[in-house]
Amino acid sequence: MKFLNPWEKTDPVRLVNLLEHSTGWPDISLRVLNIDRKDWSVLRGVQETSPEFVSRWAPGHFTVYNNAGPAVAAAILEKAAQQHYEDYMKARVLRPMGMASADFDLPPALAARIATSYAPDGSIAPYQYIILKPAGSLNTDARQLAQLIRLMLGRGTVDGHRVLSPGSVARLERGESNLAAPYGFTQAYGLGNAPFPEKGVSFRGHNGQIDAFTAVEGYSVRCNCGYVVMANGGSESAADFGSPTATLIEAYLTRGMKPEPPPTVAAPEATLAKYDGYYRVITPPNDLVRPFSDVLSFTRMRAGHGKLTMTGLGGTNDYLPVTDHLFRRADREEPGAAFVEKDGEIYRINALNAAVRVPGWQMALYALIAALVVTGPVVALLLGIAWLALLFGKRHETRHRLGYRILLLPLLSFAALVATFGMALAQIAGSGTSAIATIASPTPYAIAIFVFSLAFPIPALAGLWTSWRARDVAPIARGYIAAFSAALIAVSVYALLIGWVGMRIWTM
Repeated sequence: MKFLNPWEKTDPVRLVNLLEHSTGWPDISLRVLNIDRKDWSVLRGVQETSPEFVSRWAPGHFTVYNNAGPAVAAAILEKAAQQHYEDYMKARVLRPMGMASADFDLPPALAARIATSYAPDGSIAPYQYIILKPAGSLNTDARQLAQLIRLMLGRGTVDGHRVLSPGSVARLERGESNLAAPYGFTQAYGLGNAPFPEKGVSFRGHNGQIDAFTAVEGYSVRCNCGYVVMANGGSESAADFGSPTATLIEAYLTRGMKPEPPPTVAAPEATLAKYDGYYRVITPPNDLVRPFSDVLSFTRMRAGHGKLTMTGLGGTNDYLPVTDHLFRRADREEPGAAFVEKDGEIYRINALNAAVRVPGWQMALYALIAALVVTGPVVALLLGIAWLALLFGKRHETRHRLGYRILLLPLLSFAALVATFGMALAQIAGSGTSAIATIASPTPYAIAIFVFSLAFPIPALAGLWTSWRARDVAPIARGYIAAFSAALIAVSVYALLIGWVGMRIWTM
């Protein structure tokens, strides 16, 4: 097993990083996600995945979900216990918890009882033997999974049997390996245990999906209640802690309960002002989803009236100070954001991501490029229509001044750009193994994305060159097309830096 950590001497990858998803590794690639091997051991799956274990920031700084971490921890457990992970879990965890038939394998007796999984189109989704079993290969039913809820609510005891100490349960629920933990930000992702980002009374738990199977288990100590929801069909969000079903269940379980009262801490205005500004998420799961994460993640944080107000695509929310570093969203019970200054940067730390404050001029530049890319095709098409009107009106002597020669190149670049990102997004957002399989190997669809990703920078460069040389074109048209081409080139440079030019999507 190999991994790359440029910060190994000062910040090595530790067990806590593997279990709290703070290694800095990208999430597993489509290639790994698509591998189906019935007889592979945990170690064999880890070895197959290990070339992707590259820390993108110092371990222990930021948290972002990574399916490989628990599998690597399981491989370490196997070595320490001298026992296969599946056997260890049955003997030491599952059976003592009262999960009589739950298994990380699929023995014949369990296979005969497993539900059929249905894709959104109604077709049967085949069972997949994933190679990183500890990340999501527990075969069980809702009643048995509810034993985990009872264990957590019992603070380590279930059906009169003590499986974990109360201190161990508390540690499962506490995140300790992030930059903000020393400032008290422990309401983060713990040891395989996540805070639920819902309004009202706080819940914790976990969710998962594979094929078209989805499941979520959630609990709240405050109401001494919990739930398990499973689905064997529909979209991958059919049963997760953001679905309407889970939200309705939580609302029912906590009916009549009021959230904890808001904090009354008065943070200094100078402290609040320090956190004012624009923020960009810097912890995408991997390069495959990075451009979508980058585009959708910008937020504006404003300080005033003793609080911070964050505005983004998700709406506007107030954050109330709990300490000088911790902030609680007004409609939630626990601190959900922390602000930390390190090496001259201001970071906003959340349970499963982190953002850095960016200067206003940088945001203005991003906005300008985005505006040119979005409006460029419209303006180019309007110029083209005007040119055609003059052409058919037999005013040939003026047609060159409308820039018909420089319209096509940036439009071709834009079309290839849309095809690249649109085709990728269509499959990333798809449900089930069929969508993944479409781009997890060099299929015609995946190769088409590769070709388009190579194509969009070339006409953008040619368009900028042509607009500069086209002296007979109207200056306004020439200038705008040049700016449109330059914006497309800027996007191309960004795409090149994150591996989206000549992208082999099946390796991402």
